[in-house]
Amino acid sequence: MTQPLALVLVTVMGFVAHRASLCTVRAVMEVMTSGTAYMLVSFAKAVLWTAMIAGTLIMVFSLTPAPMLGRLPFWAALAGGFVFGVGAAVNGGCSFSTLQRLADGELGMGLSLVGMILGFLTMSQWLAGMPGSALQTIAPVWHGQNAWATGLLSLLWLCALLELIRLWRTSDEDAGLLGRLLTDKYRLSSSAAVLGIGGGTLYAVQGNWTYTNFLRGEAASWLGSGPAPATGQALLLAALLAGMLLSTWHRGALRLRPPTLSELPSRMTGGFLMGIGGTLVPGGNDTLLLAAIPTFSLQAIAVFGALLVGVAATLAIMRGQKGDLTPVACSGDRCH
Repeated sequence: MTQPLALVLVTVMGFVAHRASLCTVRAVMEVMTSGTAYMLVSFAKAVLWTAMIAGTLIMVFSLTPAPMLGRLPFWAALAGGFVFGVGAAVNGGCSFSTLQRLADGELGMGLSLVGMILGFLTMSQWLAGMPGSALQTIAPVWHGQNAWATGLLSLLWLCALLELIRLWRTSDEDAGLLGRLLTDKYRLSSSAAVLGIGGGTLYAVQGNWTYTNFLRGEAASWLGSGPAPATGQALLLAALLAGMLLSTWHRGALRLRPPTLSELPSRMTGGFLMGIGGTLVPGGNDTLLLAAIPTFSLQAIAVFGALLVGVAATLAIMRGQKGDLTPVACSGDRCH
């Protein structure tokens, strides 16, 4: 894939992610406040779309994407997922939602990114002196190109076809294609499909492209403990944010809100913990959902579970202190 096409694809993904307001913290809040799990189900759909597209491209074109990495020992990766979840809950947003809210003009989320980078730097420096910790390659099942992988891909394509038919039939028929693309609020299943298709394509041709993994790799390279990420990855981060800004501009929702002193501790602390955890994972929830779990890595699945536990535990403590959480209600394949 040429770089311009990759940038367009990531820009579209940023636009869609902003319209769907996807967030792991909100997904856990939905379960805790409404007793439903629509957003978590949409995450699972995005994983399956990613796996289907990446697997198909890898097998058909005999691609060898840059390796996806996992942390050893296993307990360190689990701890990283938990700490990242705690940080995301303290911050009030995970990987994507931090950028989404920054694009809306909530400038305090810029402090979260600063804290995240400091966390990446701190943990990378600490791990450099620990010979027992290492990164290992997670090999996708598709590289074997065996009958099992072919059968799984066939099943995923059948499910995808049924899902597309369902989405088309249940959408607003009077809106037209352009109207559906520019609607103010995306359906969870539609956003999962777009993010999964884009994420799968990018993984197949570029490997782990996510912005949390880019920031982690960049921090490690500054310390001399790892190679610098490819230059194009910085452009992908810019394109992701540009897509979100485009969505904000189209909706006329941009409202610049400077950070206040009261939010400084939660933003910096939350971002710092996300950076600490993201170094151990490695990457954030965006990396897990759109790169690691679609390889069907049991470690990646377990780490995401630990991340959810970290979010839930922190929100439970917050609820005990404040008396309640902001309700997240989802229905009709949309969250409000």
